[in-house]
Amino acid sequence: MVELTVLGNYGAYAPANGACSGYLLDVNGYQIMLECGNGVLSKAFKYTDTSKLGMVIISHLHHDHYSDLHCLRQALKYQMREGLRTEPVILYLPEGPEAIVAEFKAWDDVFMVVTLDEAKTTVNDFGLFQLKFFPVQHQIPTYGVQLFVSDEKVLTYTADTGWFSELETSCCDSRYLLAEASLKEYELAERGDTHMTARQAAMLAQNSGAQNLILTHFFPEHNLHQLRREAEAHFEGNLYMSATGKKYILQS
Repeated sequence: MVELTVLGNYGAYAPANGACSGYLLDVNGYQIMLECGNGVLSKAFKYTDTSKLGMVIISHLHHDHYSDLHCLRQALKYQMREGLRTEPVILYLPEGPEAIVAEFKAWDDVFMVVTLDEAKTTVNDFGLFQLKFFPVQHQIPTYGVQLFVSDEKVLTYTADTGWFSELETSCCDSRYLLAEASLKEYELAERGDTHMTARQAAMLAQNSGAQNLILTHFFPEHNLHQLRREAEAHFEGNLYMSATGKKYILQS
């Protein structure tokens, strides 16, 4: 079984009791944290035993996607000292900013760092599942993620990105598309090169053949009912609005 739990779904900052970007994937018992932004680790403690965590994937090094890695490092060090884990966590990171990457590489007692500019060139095969990474359009190096289980593309995650023509190809034929919907329509002219609206995310899902669409990366002040209506007008599949603690069975 493949299960996705939303640990946090906000961009830039979160409301009370919320968290920024973070998702927990359980792939037949193997646990992957996808993003680790502000407030995510405390949510993870609610939904899983972090000593079982095998991998963390960070799409890009903006604080709302990686800042709780500093807290996770301390938790992993404690687990190592107490004999609760013996192996470091595999940590996928983009290649820059270089100073941030160097900091995490230095913590090799708890993290085994693999840079995404290397990982994108091949299929990353872990037996139970395979990962592919693809560059997207954002202010700094940023990568989307494809998860394959039993030869099926179970999940594609867009990360933070503006719409660009190659994105539909990268997202094609996913059972689930986890897509950012950060912008309101009037913001497109100013910020549309680095983020998407709910309408654009829905059109991406429709045109790429996704069966299910999960919208995420909201601002706390956004009217989610309005975002849902905008998306429903352009997507014929199953549409979900992410929420902290929400679980999705991606593959049974």
